[in-house]
Amino acid sequence: MWSTDSITAHLVGSGPTGGIWLARTGFALACLIKVLVESGREYRGYYQPTTYLYFRLRVRFLKHRDRLPTAAHYRLFLYARAVCAVLLLLGVAPGPAAAGLAVCFAFESFIYFKFHVNFFALLSACFVFAPTLPPLWDAAVAVTDGGMRAGWDVIDGSAGSRFCQSAVLLTVSALYIGSAYRKLNPTFLSGTAVWAVLGYTLSELPRRHHFDGWYPAPVRRWVGAVQPGDAVLRVPMAAVVVIEAALPFALLYPPAWPYAVAIGVAMHLAFTYLFPATLTAFSIATVSTYFAFLSLN
Repeated sequence: MWSTDSITAHLVGSGPTGGIWLARTGFALACLIKVLVESGREYRGYYQPTTYLYFRLRVRFLKHRDRLPTAAHYRLFLYARAVCAVLLLLGVAPGPAAAGLAVCFAFESFIYFKFHVNFFALLSACFVFAPTLPPLWDAAVAVTDGGMRAGWDVIDGSAGSRFCQSAVLLTVSALYIGSAYRKLNPTFLSGTAVWAVLGYTLSELPRRHHFDGWYPAPVRRWVGAVQPGDAVLRVPMAAVVVIEAALPFALLYPPAWPYAVAIGVAMHLAFTYLFPATLTAFSIATVSTYFAFLSLN
């Protein structure tokens, strides 16, 4: 029987560090990919006096428009985010780097609110409290000299507080369960939402400077042929809701963990296929958190 002390020890006591090392490294890589993708899409020019974002923020905070961030502030935060992502990936000053990322993502969300940016900010805040972990260089040298087993011994060879792992677990669980709850509506379950977004995206292809999609001709024909409510749309939509709701619990159950990872990866590959520029970094960050469930099993 679980007691208060045993639950506390399991969630914030000491445990192996391998799972959280893999989760943090994958998240840092996702942050760096996000920086590179947005650099290629010229994000540094999205917020300046001639753009919609700049105008909208000042209309929203009309009385304080003179004290709002400028275009120079926005570019500075983008550069700071890139530096912090590299530092976190290398494991150099990881605490300040994670804190810097949390601030940068919170700033980005203030400029332009997006759910996945909030998720990045929360994960960054979780990794501020990560235990002392070996830098990426140590693990790479161990793998080069002694193979994968030696590398794993380096990253999982010490123990540290489980608090960060528990925080990551709660964050990604809230993401999945909250997402499943938001999708429990006729618009999503009938496929109308996805069908409408895909149709709009394809119709905008000739006019978009940056097109977030790479659909081959069969997919384009398929979007034009199906209609909301068709079984070919309803079945995958219902499956997404069920998977998202069940995935956190499956990841917590050791025998089911490999299968849950495989299902989660397949689901995120499908998401990323639909909107690669937007969801590649998000999918990598989310899948990386699965490793945080390892040492809690």
